Amino acid sequence: MKKIKDILTSYSVLYAEDDKNVQKSTADYLNRYFRTTYIANDGKEALYLYKSVQPDLLFLDIDMPYIDGLSVAHKIRQMDKEIPIVMLTAYTDTDKLLRATELNLCKYLVKPIDPLEFKATLRKLSEYFQKSPSLIRLKNSYYWNETTKELSQYNQTIPLTQKEKSLLHLLISKKNQCVTFIDIQANVWENDFDVEVSIQSIKLQVTLLRKKLPEGSIKNVYGKGYILYL
Repeated sequence: MKKIKDILTSYSVLYAEDDKNVQKSTADYLNRYFRTTYIANDGKEALYLYKSVQPDLLFLDIDMPYIDGLSVAHKIRQMDKEIPIVMLTAYTDTDKLLRATELNLCKYLVKPIDPLEFKATLRKLSEYFQKSPSLIRLKNSYYWNETTKELSQYNQTIPLTQKEKSLLHLLISKKNQCVTFIDIQANVWENDFDVEVSIQSIKLQVTLLRKKLPEGSIKNVYGKGYILYL
């Protein structure tokens, strides 16, 4: 069985907290487990970072300047129904708890956070990521379901042709690596034995897929092929 750290080290977390003392100690703890920890000092900055760095999960304090944590979570839920959100608060206010239950939160932690509760939350997150290996998060709240071969955004399926599905599957399987023209020809046209596939045909297929993905996801590698950046 994989350790929690071995699972979570592949993911990035956005942590929003305005109390500098609490922020430092909690960030140090998160840094032990996650690949990258992005820090926001208020709700406005949290939303900006969410859109710019596209983290894999969020830890949000409720009581923050400009925009409170629940409002941040609400805005993010309008864009992304799947991303895990952990809410942190020093309060046990009933109204706040009721608002939080509507946001499909992964966990609700009361500060000061008990170390055992924190560890249990990390364990729950690691279990979540292990149970959802087929759901791959792209930029701008796009998701690719490796099992069903479906692309979606905001829970809306984006129609793909069979060749577009095969191409996206190939690019994701080699994410952040150059996929050559030969690789694309062999995988996307694998059943077309008698068809001579030109470079122009490959470029056209990539262009069609690009239109259905977040801008800038697929980059050209001159004379070689393409890279999909997640």
